[in-house]
Amino acid sequence: MTMVRFRRNHLFPRQVSDIGAFLFVSFMIPCSYFYETLIVVPSLYSQSSVMFYIHNLLGIFILMNLLGNFLGLWLIDTSTRFVVLPTVIRKKWNFCAACEAVTPPRSFHCSVCNTCILKREHHCMFVGYCVGHRNHRYFCLFLFYMFISVAYCTYFNTSFLHQQILLDESGNLTWAQIFKFVFPLVMLITGLDFSWLQFYIFFWSVHTAALLLTGVLLIYHAHLVLRGRTTFENNRRINTYNIGAIQNLKEVFGENWKVILINPFMKSKLPHDGMEWDTYETWKNNHMYSSPTTTSGVYSDPYSGSYGEDDNNRTTENEIPLFNHRNPRDWMHKRAAYCNNSSKTK
Repeated sequence: MTMVRFRRNHLFPRQVSDIGAFLFVSFMIPCSYFYETLIVVPSLYSQSSVMFYIHNLLGIFILMNLLGNFLGLWLIDTSTRFVVLPTVIRKKWNFCAACEAVTPPRSFHCSVCNTCILKREHHCMFVGYCVGHRNHRYFCLFLFYMFISVAYCTYFNTSFLHQQILLDESGNLTWAQIFKFVFPLVMLITGLDFSWLQFYIFFWSVHTAALLLTGVLLIYHAHLVLRGRTTFENNRRINTYNIGAIQNLKEVFGENWKVILINPFMKSKLPHDGMEWDTYETWKNNHMYSSPTTTSGVYSDPYSGSYGEDDNNRTTENEIPLFNHRNPRDWMHKRAAYCNNSSKTK
């Protein structure tokens, strides 16, 4: 398993747009949590009710996953900086003039991060760093829990504002109130309305806009993950690395993908190291060579006339393990030794 390496240099974003987005997200996540748990939820539920404690526990769970995946996306190094690269260009590999080094397939140079990124997805402005092979899972889950959290907040904020806003005699909003909803930040900055109600409207507007944005991004990136594509590959209709929906999920979330959906701090081994990738053809050949198998899960050599068991249904000593397409030479040596032993026993 590849050791997770954390970034130590240039943690703070470099571009102005990245700095603004990073500071905004870093500020709004804790502020939204305390706003919902200290103001909104207590106004909707009695502090002695069961629902009050249920919603507080759900808030802690969502916050833990949101912050855990945000930190993983921000801090985990997914560049080629500490990767041992070959000195010659291999098939499907490229040469990066900026880094003056060969780069693996699906890797590209980022001018903002000033390094090549393993399986570069895109540059994320919310952390000022690229989404790549090792932090792709954290980006997807951060997006998922961000959508869940803002949907949760929007639902509660709508109910909360309905109690706070005074309607006119016909039960409708006045034009002044509509203006406050359309331009909430302008009302606060200019000082036209610096009341608590205007702050409540501001939070409602931010969460509603975030709900629409994260919803669109979540659908788009879920489609890419299930297709086994990056944004670059999707724009150019490259479908080389699509090996099935379930396997594509494991390529991003790892073998332990069901657990990390609820715990961002759990380890989940990725099938690849970010340099060598399965295509549909290699994965299919690997899957095909791995059968037929015995009940013990070892490869049965169809050319030897034996299926790994003797006449007494006991496993023999010369069983060949599953074919591994990443190390076919080792498999050939084992098969040759198996054939030699079989010829000696005859």
